[in-house]
Formats: sequence, structure tokens, C-alpha cells
Amino acid sequence: MGADVLGPFKDDDEWELAKWLIRNVGHTAAEEFLKLPIIASHAQPDFKNKQQLYDRIDILLQDEGTRWHCYEFEYEGDIPDEKDPMGMRMRREHLEMWYRDPVEIVRELICNPIFKDIMAYALMQLFSDPEGQNQVFNEMWTGNWWWEIQLSQFRGNKTAWPVYLTIGNISKDTRHELSSHSTILLGYLPVPKFNCFSEKLWSVMKYHLFHQCMSIILQSVVEAGKKVYIADYPEQCLISCCMENRCPICKVDPNHRGSHQPFDKQDVAETLSYLKHNDHGDKHNDTYDGNVNDFFKKDGVCPVYPPFWVTLPHSDIFVVFTPDLLHQLHKGVFKDHLVKWCTSIIRTIAIDKAFQTVTPHPGLHHFKNGISHISQWTGSEHKEMEKVFLALVAAHACDKVIMAVHGAMDFIYLASLQSHTHITLDHLHEALDRFHEHKEIFIQLEARTQNHFNIPKIHSMEHYKDLIRLFGSVDGYNTESPERLHIDYTKDVYRATNRKDYTYQMTCWLQHQEAIDRFTKYLAWI
Repeated sequence: MGADVLGPFKDDDEWELAKWLIRNVGHTAAEEFLKLPIIASHAQPDFKNKQQLYDRIDILLQDEGTRWHCYEFEYEGDIPDEKDPMGMRMRREHLEMWYRDPVEIVRELICNPIFKDIMAYALMQLFSDPEGQNQVFNEMWTGNWWWEIQLSQFRGNKTAWPVYLTIGNISKDTRHELSSHSTILLGYLPVPKFNCFSEKLWSVMKYHLFHQCMSIILQSVVEAGKKVYIADYPEQCLISCCMENRCPICKVDPNHRGSHQPFDKQDVAETLSYLKHNDHGDKHNDTYDGNVNDFFKKDGVCPVYPPFWVTLPHSDIFVVFTPDLLHQLHKGVFKDHLVKWCTSIIRTIAIDKAFQTVTPHPGLHHFKNGISHISQWTGSEHKEMEKVFLALVAAHACDKVIMAVHGAMDFIYLASLQSHTHITLDHLHEALDRFHEHKEIFIQLEARTQNHFNIPKIHSMEHYKDLIRLFGSVDGYNTESPERLHIDYTKDVYRATNRKDYTYQMTCWLQHQEAIDRFTKYLAWI
């Protein structure tokens, strides 16, 4: 390949060496490698040390790639600083947030020629029958949300909280491929200790910090439109200013989350009105019969103003939360609840023996030691258990337990379909009806020790049918891909730093990795 195509590298061999060093070797090891006599005398690359290597990679960044920005915060708490002898100064905490322009990321994705043939720009309504009665929902552009927008206008002890961005124009199969780089790291949010705040302010100030960070990151989006959020349940509550014993989508009372009844949707205008009045010190509002604090308690709203989404145009934050197969269904409804309840009824020894005696068969995972001794569960193991769980339960449990499990398992499998129609969505709802019709058996048999089913992940199932109609099939928004990105963009990156000023080093490391990936795809494209 010609030198003019290879940019700062003299030939293919030098480019391949640079790519290998950037992808696989740390800073110190790269320096030592380049100074080995055999490399200097035989390979003879033009870059003699790691700095010259990174200078060449930086050349690849001059005309492409989104730049990182740093925003600094300083919070003054309400706890006196013990280092101040006068006792007049309060404790402070300094924070940094590193982020990139989301509009530039979207522009980069849309302009990437690699995605040319798998990018959609226009809505599409598909039907499985010639009469046009049974609509198909799979890709995002087949959902009703694109149609409506077209008609109107358009997580533990983390040291860095990564935020990712992708676009629904790219097909879901491509978004699921980590190697496609169609999901891009948007920024690292700071995770504060907030030792400067008292216990009564600590949690609400964390909410304030999150919304302040997202407001800064999304400034450029105010002119560009709106987005969909892929987030697990605690993050959905954080984003929507909703307490975690409530629902970020509807106004269900926390004591009725297991009732299988429809509730009014959350209202943006109403929520913003009370958040604003609370922030301005107006504890009473003519449009609400009662005190604003009563509203927060009644409807489970966290008093954070302004939330970052207040300036996003045409944005209803309560409509943009997508279903989460991994946390809500596989880890939640199945592993945390069904497996726990059925194990209580059938007993651990019997469950283990049932899994151990499953006949080995291609496509089935054999749990030779049972399931009770597994400490680290993965989404893959949940799915493997789901394949045989109903059959194993049916051999040991009463009819009502079997029917409840049957309904829940049908729901999980139907929700996982890669393409839906009105008919499959009706079956999804029927499966949920079946689960709720028989779920009381778990309380009667004392497998469920509390006398209710007010469980967030079980309540979340109520919204799947409507959300699939809006955004397409659930596999397009599974959080399993972002979970894997946490390893690539946070854990692995952190290991490449010297643990000091690590966020800045992480952004530099990522830029070099992205430059290598883009240049590799460019060479393959030409």
C-alpha cells in the first residue's frame, strides 16, 4: 500500500507494528520494546521511542475524531471544615468531568462510510399481512415513536461513570457488534464522595450533580433534537427525578406496583412545575391542592431543579426509557424472583439435582454441579437456565406454580423476539395476565415472604407492550452491550493508567485506540 495512503507511516509493516503496540502494549513496555537492539537494528521503525509513536498517532487525530473537554466543579458543603480554626469555612470538594460533544459524535457516526448500507433515515411501517392489519416492530425506525416524531417535529464503588451514545438509525445487529464502534463513549461523569455534605443533603446533591453534568454535556443537543435512554432501573429513576420506589414511566403508587392495573403516565409539565416552585421557595401552588412537599411524597419526585432535560426540545423524558432485558427480566424477574421462589418451594437439593440430571444435548448448557453454588451469574447463564427451567419445575411443583412460571417464562421469551407484530404483542400481554392470575401461590406457599408483589422489575413488565410499539423490538436496547463496553472503556482503560490523574490518561488512551480503529477501517474501506 502506498505511503501517501498510510499517512505518517512509511509502509505496511510500520503501520502494523504501531497498531499492535497501541492495542496490546502499555506505555512503559512500548518504550522498552522500541529500545530493544533487535528492533532498532532489524525492524528499524521511524519512531524510536513511545513519544515518537504517539506523535504519529496524534497526526491521525488532527482531522478526525471528537475531542475531549474537561469541566471542573467545586461544591461547598454544609459541614464545617475542621482545618479552619475560626470555624467559618465549610468543607469543599473539587470534581472533574470529561466529556465529548454528542452532536459531533452523531455527525461522526452518520458520516462514517462503514455504516452507509446499514443506516436508515426514513421511518418505515411494515405489515405481515396484505391487508395491513398486523404491524411489524423490529428496528427502531419501524416503531411508532419515529412515526410520531416525523409527524410532529423531530452504575457500585465507581471511580468513573461512563456514559455512551449511539443512534437508532444504525441497525440493531450492527449496534450489538462491539467491533463496529457504533456505540461511542460520550463522557466520564465524576463520582463524588461528598464528605462535605451532611447526610440529609448527600443524596439530593448527588442528583443535582448528575443533572448539572448532563446539562453541560447535552448543551449542543438542545438545538439538535432528542434521544432515547438505555439505562437500568436506578439510572432511569436518577434521570427522571423519580424516587426508586416509584416508576419513571407511570404514576403507580408504590403499594400497587404488583396490581397489574393501568396507571396514568408521568407528566413532564406537571413535574417541572412543582420542581420549579420548590426550587424558588414557593411551597404552595394554585394548580395543586396541597403543599409541594406533599406532592414530592405523594408522587415520588426528587426535588432537583433544573433537571438536565428541561431545555431539550420536544422531549418527554418519561417516554424515552426503553425496556431492559438483562436487568429487568433475565437478572430480575427470572433469577432474583422466580428462581428464588421456586427453590424455596422445591428445595435447593431438588433444584440442583434436577439441573444435574438434564440430559446433555447440543445447545443446552449442562449444570453438572447444579445452580446453588454459582456465585458469579452472567446473562448467558440466566438464558441457559431459562431453556429448561419450566420443564424442571413442572416435575416438582403444583399446577398453580407451573402456570405462574409458565406465564413469566412465556413473557421473557416473547419479549426477547427480534421482531414483533400486533399478534405477538397480544400474546405477550396474555402471558403477563397468566403470571398475575397465578402469582399469589408464591405467597400462599410462603416462598414470597412479603404479602405483596410491589417489585419494580415485575411492574416494569406492564410497559413492555407499549414501549415495543414505540421503539421496536427490545433486543435493540439491551443493556448487555453497554455492560461489555464498561469493561472496554472503563476497567481495561483504567488498567492502562498509572492510577494518578487517571481520567485524563483514560481519555488519551481511548483517543489513540479510536484513531487506530478508524484508520484500520479506512484502509479496509479504500
